[in-house]
Amino acid sequence: MIDVYRPPEKSDRECEYWWFDIWDRLVNSVQQAAGPVRIETGPGEIAMDPHIHSLFSHCSISQPETIICRAVNIGLSAICVMDHNDTRGSVHAGQCADDMKRRGLIPESFLVIPGVETNTSCGHIGALFVKEAFPKGLCPEQTVRLIHEAGGLAVAVHPYHSTGIKDALYDAPFDAVEVECGAVFGQKLVRMNAALVEDPRLSGIAKFGASDAHYVNSIGTCYTVMKLSDPTLDKAQEAIANGNCLAKASQPCRRIRKLLGGVNKLD
Repeated sequence: MIDVYRPPEKSDRECEYWWFDIWDRLVNSVQQAAGPVRIETGPGEIAMDPHIHSLFSHCSISQPETIICRAVNIGLSAICVMDHNDTRGSVHAGQCADDMKRRGLIPESFLVIPGVETNTSCGHIGALFVKEAFPKGLCPEQTVRLIHEAGGLAVAVHPYHSTGIKDALYDAPFDAVEVECGAVFGQKLVRMNAALVEDPRLSGIAKFGASDAHYVNSIGTCYTVMKLSDPTLDKAQEAIANGNCLAKASQPCRRIRKLLGGVNKLD
């Protein structure tokens, strides 16, 4: 007998702000007004958003099924729910996707990569292909080591965002770095993150685009195109480890950056 997937209840939310439902509707409306996100890939490629938050983060109320539906509808073939210091959203997303596949609602090839975002002593670090949370407050070197010991890949998420690890990026053997982030809008920070693409110290690691979406309509605003003709978790991990990734920012993201004083085009 197949177990029926049971989505999280409203009482499961980590967000304790009474006003967040109103704020969520407002931000989703602004994102929608910026224009539709349309993601297209070529033969042997898939698009992935490797950094999405769910209601198991204190700063989001997004349900796993809503996240997955949005991802599929805009052309993503893979996602990672990367909640703060909590793997419940990642687990729910995987179970929800399996249930939706059984019901024929999403493609069988759609990938949900398990992951988590960890608070370190100097900022946030993401982990892909892991099913466990890691201790908070460790230094980047210790956190990356634990991620690797768990069989995962370590990601320097939005390094020059206010919650990023900044130049500590160079202190540990990361597997990927977010160079395009949908939660980064200021001109200086956008350029600092984007400049990492050409940094010779990071030449051997994957360059990610990721939405860091705390709101459903933000999913896919930045994303990663992977060379991947055989979409499985093992092959996806191999492609990332080999750096077969290209970071992308959507047109709606560029519009919002321009509106908020960022840049519309990066040189």
